[in-house]
Amino acid sequence: MQILQTTIQDEVWIKILPKGLITLPKKMRKKLNIKAGDIAKIKIIGKNMVIEPKETVKYRLYSDKEIDQWVKDDKLPAKLAKKANAIWADIP
Repeated sequence: MQILQTTIQDEVWIKILPKGLITLPKKMRKKLNIKAGDIAKIKIIGKNMVIEPKETVKYRLYSDKEIDQWVKDDKLPAKLAKKANAIWADIP
């Protein structure tokens, strides 16, 4: 089990803004290598909130062209669609 050690330099008071927004102090962002647009996880442990930066994010943005191609590839040919509709006609 890893125990998080804090020093006085690792503690600061911050103000909670409207809608719960907070600003992470620059020194802390720099120390944890957190940049604008990064993803982080926040969780509650007892009466504490813990914010963990995510090092690598497994997501990808797809273009409209790629999505349109998926829709096109996924469409059944008319003859097969008619057959499928007949098979599933009794399903509400």
